[in-house]
Amino acid sequence: MKKVLKRVSPESHGISSARTEQLLRELHSLGNEVHGFIMAVDDEIICESFTEPYGPNIPHSCHSLGKSYTATALGMAVTEGLLSVEDLLVDIFADEIKGFGIEVKPGMEKVRVRDLLSMSSGTKGMPRLNDTWLENFLGSEIEHEPGTTFLYNTTGASVIGAIVEKVTGRDMVTYLRETLFHEMGIEDDEIIWQKFSDGRTAEPGLCATTEANLRLGMLYANGGKAFGKQLIDPEWMREATSLQVENGPVHGADNSSAGYGWQLWLNTTPGMFRFDGGQGQLCIIWPEKHAVAAIHQSGRDPEGCNNCILAIQHFMEEISDEKLPEDPAALKSLTDYATSRKIEPLPASAIPEGSEDLFGTYYLEEGSFVPFIEVAPGNRDFWYLFHDRSINPETVTVDIRPKNDAVMLTLNRDRKFLCGLDGRWKFQDVVNPLEGLTRVACCAEFNEDGSLHVIIKWLNGWSVSDVLIRKGDRPGDLLLTNTKDMLHEYLPPVVHECKGRKVRL
Repeated sequence: MKKVLKRVSPESHGISSARTEQLLRELHSLGNEVHGFIMAVDDEIICESFTEPYGPNIPHSCHSLGKSYTATALGMAVTEGLLSVEDLLVDIFADEIKGFGIEVKPGMEKVRVRDLLSMSSGTKGMPRLNDTWLENFLGSEIEHEPGTTFLYNTTGASVIGAIVEKVTGRDMVTYLRETLFHEMGIEDDEIIWQKFSDGRTAEPGLCATTEANLRLGMLYANGGKAFGKQLIDPEWMREATSLQVENGPVHGADNSSAGYGWQLWLNTTPGMFRFDGGQGQLCIIWPEKHAVAAIHQSGRDPEGCNNCILAIQHFMEEISDEKLPEDPAALKSLTDYATSRKIEPLPASAIPEGSEDLFGTYYLEEGSFVPFIEVAPGNRDFWYLFHDRSINPETVTVDIRPKNDAVMLTLNRDRKFLCGLDGRWKFQDVVNPLEGLTRVACCAEFNEDGSLHVIIKWLNGWSVSDVLIRKGDRPGDLLLTNTKDMLHEYLPPVVHECKGRKVRL
């Protein structure tokens, strides 16, 4: 049975509903698109808000916040006595080193589990994260004495996951479900975790609900306890949340310069720390205040995400042990605002006369049209490493048809996007190359020039395809432009263009 968290007023934990509403409004004003936000004090939820079309039961990409789940799994394995943070990589992976025929470079024989946890393994750059990532890491050149120099290292975080799976004999999700998740109240359907082609659990391939992230933060706020039960060794938790290595200044992100623990960041406020994933996937924890806040968003790096951290940090500073008088009017205002947040779809539009020749089936002759969920839509999406190889992400055919108050966009005859023309999101599941990440909301509008504008929001993350479909210069030609926002202050959107030819004129 689900372990439900109690919902209470902010006043019961010494902060007003009016101030809490002010925080929500501030988070929505930072240029970030907030998808889900939950805050708890003393394991009681004082505020939660989800922005339509996103929702509380949809696992959302966590990006590098998933590293904290991986570290927690390792903490559980340490608690069970399956390994020590002082264990050496060359001992743990002795069979792999022999099997791969790896020449261990000088210094690699010194790398301990704790050096991986603190991103201080000493490798010369981050070993390439591709299909041979484990081999790449174990064969790396060591540039710095292990344990002394910070280098953000996703490949190293993946090695932590491989360690967990080797010493437990189980995949990461199964192990966490059997030892931690159910005790913490995290249900099976709240977690979707991709795998590398070698079958190992992927980093950063985790999607989790906002509440699951909150519960993980509560475990850390409580020193390894959940619902009064000690699950992870308190000493491991103390080390995990303490300064392990200095990490130097980060432009536009003061709270990323305060030092690093074990797969988590320390904040500038003493005692506060956070799990942190790209584009603002955050869980901020302040044990002294018994406060935890989890947020999923399309956050703009670096300023937008840093400002989000600062806003939550300043709010937590005001939490008090002294209860305030209940304020029903202010609580209602907070609740109304929190439950009414919506990302507006495109305006309602009718199918214009003369657009009938846009409808039909087209073969794509030039360019590429890949509107699926991505981590970073550059020249090649990072998550291709996790693709189901039996599903081709490339689009060969595009079919466009009217359907009542919508347009049906069908790719390769089986991937159907129903895009509302009535000013409302259409929710559906669409097959794509990433297992389980199928939930989308779509809308469309016809422009005055007869072109069709489509927005596809992938609800399992922040990825959005903004598509413009228009006629080409020749009869029967179709032009598609797919724009994907990089969500970075200094990087322009990525634009992919392709051309199709109608099967029959």
